[in-house]
Amino acid sequence: EGAGGAGSSLALRAAMVHVIGDIVQSVGVCVAAALIWAFSDRWLDASGVSYWYRVDPVCTYLFSLLVLYSSYGTMSEAVHLLMAGVPSDINISEVRSRLKAIPCVVGAHDVHVWALSASKRNMWAHLTVSAGADSASVLHAAQRAAADFGCDHTCFQLEGEGTVCAALHCGPPDVAHDHSHA
Repeated sequence: EGAGGAGSSLALRAAMVHVIGDIVQSVGVCVAAALIWAFSDRWLDASGVSYWYRVDPVCTYLFSLLVLYSSYGTMSEAVHLLMAGVPSDINISEVRSRLKAIPCVVGAHDVHVWALSASKRNMWAHLTVSAGADSASVLHAAQRAAADFGCDHTCFQLEGEGTVCAALHCGPPDVAHDHSHA
């Protein structure tokens, strides 16, 4: 699916599900109306009203269940995006391992990956590098690794080996401090 494809946009997928739901509901309403029209003089209750008139509210109830069922996936994906959740195909441990495999990187912590939309992902991490490491090479390698995970916007903080992260919430390097939000 390319950019703008039906699967690339949450709003487009939601609109497509909505249109399909409307079509199914319209067909159902027409079938219910045809049944009521064709059989309104048959199968009468004690007060003389046809049981076929009950088809309309039954269809309404079934269609409301259909709408709830078809909306659940869209709503859960929208909430996941709004809460800056880790994309479902990303394994933070794998991301950390890949970052730690970069030459001169001895640790990776405070690793965050989140999606802004189906096609826009961000990554940030603190990388502990060995003394004398070429920071430009490390940053370029980290950006290539992030791109392999589909992250186009990155922010990497390089820290010298033996130092403690300046931000108090990080703690010592390589302490698991992931924000998986999953």
